[in-house]
Amino acid sequence: MTLIVPLTTRTLRAMAGRLCGDVGLALLAALWPLASAHAAPIPVVAAESTYGAIAQAIGGPYVQVSSIIQNPNVDPHQFEATPQTARSVAHAAIVVMNGLGYDDWMRKMLAANPAPKRVVIVAAALDPALVMPDQNPHVFYDPRVGALVAQRLAALLQQADPAHAADFKRNLQAFEQSLRQVDGVVRQLAAQHPGLAVLATEPVYGYMLRQLGWRSLGDTFQFNVMNGTEPAPHVVARYEDELRQHRAALLVYNSQVSDPLTQRMRDIARQSGIPTVGVSEFAPPGMGYTAWLLSSLHAVQQTLAKAGR
Repeated sequence: MTLIVPLTTRTLRAMAGRLCGDVGLALLAALWPLASAHAAPIPVVAAESTYGAIAQAIGGPYVQVSSIIQNPNVDPHQFEATPQTARSVAHAAIVVMNGLGYDDWMRKMLAANPAPKRVVIVAAALDPALVMPDQNPHVFYDPRVGALVAQRLAALLQQADPAHAADFKRNLQAFEQSLRQVDGVVRQLAAQHPGLAVLATEPVYGYMLRQLGWRSLGDTFQFNVMNGTEPAPHVVARYEDELRQHRAALLVYNSQVSDPLTQRMRDIARQSGIPTVGVSEFAPPGMGYTAWLLSSLHAVQQTLAKAGR
């Protein structure tokens, strides 16, 4: 019977230790590149840290995740790629991006750095039925999209690294289990505030509002701000009227964007006694996807409770 011993770092050291001097060192030097290649983590590049957090949760120590945008103060709509970014994308085995025009800079980089074996996951394309009719690009606030990204990543990693397929499967199960916490808070909030009317400075939180069954007002204003277009005077007037007449119970604002117009709306909301809560466009470094979703839900919950609603 032939015994097959995995070529790992520990195995090489043991083999070299049984041999003397230069012979052992020569064997170690000759075989080390093979062991290193076998142990190298799979390079994954995420356009945004939100997807990087999902990749890390599924891949664990067997992936090397690079998130291009991870600074909460960066506006992803205005992001400009650097040569270092291009190098990361060029060497990636898997790339995860949002789609729907949210990160078109990534598409340009992928075209400029072709790699036949690289696999690209476009979150918004995994289930087009989940995309809102208005093509709101912030699909990462729908936990179902997050779960689809995780499932796709697990399948690809199992193919790329069969030796750790069981680990990827367990990580996926743990990730999906964690998302049940999100579902629980969503159900609780929806039951406490059925059909709540909400205003937002941008449609960042639209997918979570849909999960909650809440009504989003002032959508034209929101998309104008998101696209950098000056809203028409009558659109601004109607938005202000919604606040002053208390037609909305909550104002959600993009904590990553600050401009005179959106600040004015926050001031009017405060003067009118409308509670406000800020949400970000992607998870900050070190925060997992589920924890990020829960942080915004808890902020909404606490804001409404503090306002006595």
